[in-house]
Amino acid sequence: MSDQEWKPKMRPQSTMAQAFSSALDSAFMLDSDVNNLSQTVDQKKQQMMIQNRELEELQNRIREAEQRLQMSQKAGVAPAGSGQQASHGSEHSEQRANH
Repeated sequence: MSDQEWKPKMRPQSTMAQAFSSALDSAFMLDSDVNNLSQTVDQKKQQMMIQNRELEELQNRIREAEQRLQMSQKAGVAPAGSGQQASHGSEHSEQRANH
């Protein structure tokens, strides 16, 4: 029988061989899972860094707005909405006094 004619015989594998084959498959799949998890963790870290940067920028903008508000209150400038309400209130009281 030549090498070209030889074909492996299909015989049942032992349970030990099947378990070993299964363990090898699991080990290689585990490596793939670890790589996927590592990649996912890296992506989430990058996303967290971006979100932290955005949060810091928003906090700075809020601080600046609060400082401007405090400065305008110290200078005696009423906030934009309250000046209109005060003028409407004084108009109504003047009209009542005239009647």
